[in-house]
Amino acid sequence: MKGKYIVIIAALCGLIASGVGLITNIAGSFFTPIAEELGLLRGAVSMNVTIGNLCFAAGGMMSPRVMKEKNLKTMLIAMTALIAGSTALLALCNNVFLMYVLNGLRGFASGIVGFVFVTIVINHWFFKNNALVTSIAMGFSGLAGAVFSPVMSSIIASSGWRTAYVISAVLMVLLNLPAIFFLPAIDPYVKGQKPYGEKTAAVNTAAEVQESLPINKMLVAMLCVFAVCGAASTSITQHFPGVAAESGLDASVGATMLSICMFVNTGGKIVLGALVDKIGARISMSIYTVLVFAGVLMMMFIPSRAVMFVAAACIGLTYSMATVGTVTLSKEVFGMANYGRTYPTINMCGTMCSAAFSSIIGFIYDATGGYTVTLMIILAMMITAFAIITYVYTNGVKKHKERKENI
Repeated sequence: MKGKYIVIIAALCGLIASGVGLITNIAGSFFTPIAEELGLLRGAVSMNVTIGNLCFAAGGMMSPRVMKEKNLKTMLIAMTALIAGSTALLALCNNVFLMYVLNGLRGFASGIVGFVFVTIVINHWFFKNNALVTSIAMGFSGLAGAVFSPVMSSIIASSGWRTAYVISAVLMVLLNLPAIFFLPAIDPYVKGQKPYGEKTAAVNTAAEVQESLPINKMLVAMLCVFAVCGAASTSITQHFPGVAAESGLDASVGATMLSICMFVNTGGKIVLGALVDKIGARISMSIYTVLVFAGVLMMMFIPSRAVMFVAAACIGLTYSMATVGTVTLSKEVFGMANYGRTYPTINMCGTMCSAAFSSIIGFIYDATGGYTVTLMIILAMMITAFAIITYVYTNGVKKHKERKENI
């Protein structure tokens, strides 16, 4: 792989690390200090994440309409300024409602240059190892969270949460600079270049014809359900300390489970991308679905220390299903040409349900006094996801390939 492709990968990784890793995945470090200083309930502060995620989903829906070749640099600069500016202004807030507004703004801006934008660029630039490159970029959301969460916690402890927001804003700008300066275009053919692994432009003619073909709305709905199953299931990971306590284990077990899960968040995506390129998406995602299902069963029926660690690792694979899995299914079912018309909707469903299900788990716990019902729901979600994968690859993908051969 030539240097220009590696630079593009680095630029896209920076966008994901900035817009997801430094916003959503380190948000928990700010809850307690903000609540204590402003005299707020933690639920009121954590609502910032829900609002940000909902606006992130809305931004993703708008991304295909906003991303144009002629204003690519301008758009990247404007979104970076909005993300970093909103983050810096949070340091001045003494009102939680103003925080909601600022988190909504930075969530919307990061959604525009987030998963939808990044995966569309990858689909244009990488025909070979597409799934692996996608998984590497997606993995930087978890990697940034793992790296910067303890850093921000240390800054908050020494200098306060306001200083931490300012430093976060600076880091966001730095992480976005490679995309601003080194991402030449959305489509390489615009600049007279070729995608990695593709030697001719004949695929473009086929894509233009394929784009006029109708989109199967039932398949769109099914992939929306798959995205919901994957994304909503990730919400249980933040409750691992409570799950451990319910099983009679000490607090350190829950914390270790969460750490293992965050490691698998990044590593699992890269492994899934490599597996998709090697053995295909259907087998790879089916394996992941079965492993998550097994992890939930272990957590429910074998609550020993060692088994809970294994279960946490298995359940951590849901992050891969929610991101790389959803991207791969959308691309293989609807093709590159229709990807931009279908994936934003599918991604929005997953993101919105992930934001909502985190609170739903809390309500279920309050109503039942435990996590058993929630874990049973996740089991049902994995069965549903497995069924969708099976149906899609015996119907949707097969028909897509037949249509492609007829073009």
